[in-house]
Amino acid sequence: MDNGTAGLAVKESAIRYFDEHSKLWAERYSDPGNGELLWERHRTLLELIDEWKLSPSSRIIDVGCGAGFLTFDLARRGLQGVGIDGAAAMIEACKAEADRAQISERWQYRQADVEQIPFPDGSFDVAICCGVIEYLPEDGGLLREVRRVLRPGGRFLLNVTNKYGYSVSLYPIFQSMKRIPGMIKIATAVRELSTGRRSEMMNLPFQARRHSPAQIRRALVANGFRFEKDRFSEFTLLPGPFNVLFSRLERGMSTNLTRLDRTRLRGFGSCYMVSSRVE
Repeated sequence: MDNGTAGLAVKESAIRYFDEHSKLWAERYSDPGNGELLWERHRTLLELIDEWKLSPSSRIIDVGCGAGFLTFDLARRGLQGVGIDGAAAMIEACKAEADRAQISERWQYRQADVEQIPFPDGSFDVAICCGVIEYLPEDGGLLREVRRVLRPGGRFLLNVTNKYGYSVSLYPIFQSMKRIPGMIKIATAVRELSTGRRSEMMNLPFQARRHSPAQIRRALVANGFRFEKDRFSEFTLLPGPFNVLFSRLERGMSTNLTRLDRTRLRGFGSCYMVSSRVE
């Protein structure tokens, strides 16, 4: 199997997995205090977006919106837009929550291929893509499409997994541990103990790509974007699910580790976020 075929297989596997596990994914975002590093990433994304001081008339697209939690927080800020995702169950969950929260007039959701965005050129002022490009065969397809649907001067916030992140470097070890008989049950028990409720551990059946910060910056420039600012996030001593337990036992540690983004150790963060604009 060549790289292109393998990459396409990962993309299809990811869509299928998130379609089948949409409720589990939503559960991970259901409690900001449950120790999930996803919330640290979420807060950092919102901080970057808040710095833009967007007008309520700005048109936003969340490319790979998942369960929609970022769009819901943007709606609370009076912003509007569209969320697209390849997983039908994720889109249905987004629509249901948007109806419940009475934001359907400002936010619409559509199942779509993120490498073939179903909107005309220049449709949006802002694009956000978090935790998506890793599941695609290569970077160019998504970046070209985002560039196409953004207006001149449009903003783009992209989040990728940092291949040099400390916990990311431990990932192969913990993946090997998961293959030990009974280890998934033990890890799930650890997660339930830490969150205080029954909670299945996510076990992705595929290997997502990882990027170096320099690699993704080069890809952005090559596809018509101008780098503006970056942030690192998800500083932890252990990968999930053990990071959740660590966070529960060491309250305040996560906040202290987040400060590493302002030091020379920032490159150890597992998430890398880049704020850029269309040239």
